[in-house]
Formats: sequence, C-alpha cells, structure tokens
Amino acid sequence: MPKEDCKYWDKCYQRNEQHLQKYNHPENKKSPQKLDGPPKRRSSEMERATTPTQDKEQQAEKDKYETEELRKEALANISGKDYMAILQKRIKLSEQQEYDNLLKSHEFIRHKFLVEMPPDFYAFWKFLEQLKPNLKGVEILEYLEKTFHLLAVGPFEFLAGRFNKAKLHEPGDYLRHWRFYYDPPEFQTVFVLKGTGVHYGYWRDDPHDKDSLLLARNDSTKSCEFEFVAANAFDCFLHFLEKDFKGSPFTAAAVASTKKSLQKFIETSEFQLEALEKVRRSRSLKVNCKTFHRGGIVVPYESKTELGYRPLLISDAELKKILDLFKAGGSSADDPNDDVKNAVMEKLQPIATAASIAVDECDFGTALELGIDLFCSGYTQLHKLLSTLLVQAYSLLHRPQFIAILKAHLEQRSKGLNLSIFDLDK
Repeated sequence: MPKEDCKYWDKCYQRNEQHLQKYNHPENKKSPQKLDGPPKRRSSEMERATTPTQDKEQQAEKDKYETEELRKEALANISGKDYMAILQKRIKLSEQQEYDNLLKSHEFIRHKFLVEMPPDFYAFWKFLEQLKPNLKGVEILEYLEKTFHLLAVGPFEFLAGRFNKAKLHEPGDYLRHWRFYYDPPEFQTVFVLKGTGVHYGYWRDDPHDKDSLLLARNDSTKSCEFEFVAANAFDCFLHFLEKDFKGSPFTAAAVASTKKSLQKFIETSEFQLEALEKVRRSRSLKVNCKTFHRGGIVVPYESKTELGYRPLLISDAELKKILDLFKAGGSSADDPNDDVKNAVMEKLQPIATAASIAVDECDFGTALELGIDLFCSGYTQLHKLLSTLLVQAYSLLHRPQFIAILKAHLEQRSKGLNLSIFDLDK
C-alpha cells in the first residue's frame, strides 16, 4: 500500500521512525501559503536560547574587542609622548594640591611631624608676633637669629610660613628636620643655638601627648644626656637667654627689653603657664626606669600584677661596660670592626632575648629601655638590634608615630649640626 504524502512535505520537523514509515516527504515545488507547523523563532528568541557558556564566550569576545579598541585609542592619544612622565607629573600635581591644603591649617604639623603642639607653643608664637609688630612671618625668625643667635625651628617655621613655597620632600625628610644625633623619637626640637649642638625641644612619652609637656635641653656634641629645663616655651626661652646665649654690651638692651615684654605678656594673658617642678614631679611618679639619656621611660604599669615593665638582666653600669668593648677594640660609631661587633653582640644577645621574652609576657617597657639605651650608645653597629626592640615595644604600646620617626632617623642619622630640610634644596 503506497504511503501518503506528509502535508508538511520536506519541511516537516518530525524525525521519529513511525512517522517516516507512514508518510512520504517529497520536495514541495510550490511554497505553501500557510503551514500549521511550529512558528519560526525571532532572532532575539534565538539569542536568548543560547547556553550560559555561549553567553560567557560571546561576552568575553566582546570585552576583548572593546578593551583592544580602548588600548589602541589610548596609545594613539599618547603617541610620541612620554607616558611615564605624564603620569609622574599628574602624581606630583596631586601631591602638591594635598600639600597646599595642609598648609591652610595646623594639620600640617600633625601630618608632617606626626605630633600635635601644646597650647603654650601657640601662645609663645603670639608673643613673638607682638614683640616686634612690624615684623611678619619669617622676618620674626630672622630677628631671633640675628639678635639672640636662636633658631626657632620645626613647627615655628610652619607658623612663620617658611614651608609655604618650599620644595616637596619625602616624608622622612620632615621627620629628620632638625633631629640631632642623640634625639630619641620622644623628643622634638623647637629651639637651636645657631652653629652648635645645643638645642631645646618638647618631650612626649606618648606621641598623642599635647598637654603639660616638659621641654628638655641637649648638646649633641657632648653626650646623649637630656636635662628637663622648663614646662612651657616661655620658661624655655628664658632659660636659653640666661644659660646658653652669650650676650654682649650691644645685646644687653635687647635682652632686657625682651624679658620685660615677655613678663608683661604673661601677666596680661589669660593663659596659665605650667611650673617646671610640678610637671616634672608628676611625670617622675610614672617613670619606670632611668635610661642612658637620663629622661627615663614611661609605660603603663599595673602595680598589683606587676605587668608593664621588668628590669633588664644587667645593670646600667654592666651594660655600659659591654658597650665600652667597642672602644677597647678600636671600633667607633663610624668605623665598625666586625670582630668587635661579634664579641659585643654575643654578650648582648641573652639580654635582648630576655627583653623579647618580657615583651611576650606584656612587660613592654623592658624592650623599650634596652632599645633606647642602645640608641643612646651611638653605635651604628647596633641599629638593627635596637630597631627590632623599639619597633616591637612601640607597636605594642600603640605608639606607631615613634616607629616612623625612629626609622627615618636611622636611615640618615647624622652628627652634623645643620639639619634643616631647607638646606637639602641648596
């Protein structure tokens, strides 16, 4: 029995065996006007019918094409130009804008020097502005230098506007600005006797301290020892005039007039000055131990549990005896001798290990004491060891600013006397 022709002719979509046996599928020479078969899908429906894998492949190909086009366009835009030079220029412009914004407020001091200044500092600057009303900004600094051989540096230079048009420097340069050889991270120079190692500055046991600060004096050409001389900038200035300034008959009148003006300013000002003995006595109650620089260290200490500090394995005298081996062996801070260094390190290692163990047991002050003592020795051979101790101590005491100051100082620790950041531009 002959098979019937399928009404869909050769356009039939069915492929099952029974259907093929029952119907013929000859070629339809005349296109049917209308078929009842399944409707054709639109192109958009076909696109939606693709698998997730196909979608990802298509998108990846599209992204690749667009990225390549963008790259070609970018290369065409900078053709013949130094791309890195353009990038560096944009970075410098951004840094300059940030720098200019910082100059508009006291935030510059905290950002560049990592500390904040106490109220007496700003009060003293106000006094200097009134001392010679006809002088402004840097002119005030020049007057102090010319008349008293006194350099008011660091944050005073910011208030005077000396940083306003200065060249940008890397962060470490600001932290080394007027930082003398034996200055620990806790010390910040504000006054310098021109051409000497005599300098004065604020002492902070914690970088966040900005009230009731002591001011200390050191002569870097003589020793690492500091002396607390005042509890405010006014008394520090008077101490300088009386102890370090070498006057002459030509300057006697200026000194007398300045002292009188200073006293009048204090009396008419509502600002209350801290007394040296009161502040020093208050701090001495918190000092955990003396150190080679005589300033001592202050760390949180719990008397009941005795946590926070424990003494070193050896006394200061014994530690100095070990460090004296450098001299005995003919070694100096600038001329290291490996054999001598190894001998000293062999003796210091047990002490350093004990300090590290103390830190593990929450006695952070022990590592701080040893690190400061090694710093005060001045031997560059010990920089790696003291850095390890102090970074560990400062980190656990939450004093990261001191870590930054220490590292910047050790990178370029100088015994020179001209330590101004502005001389780097000459």
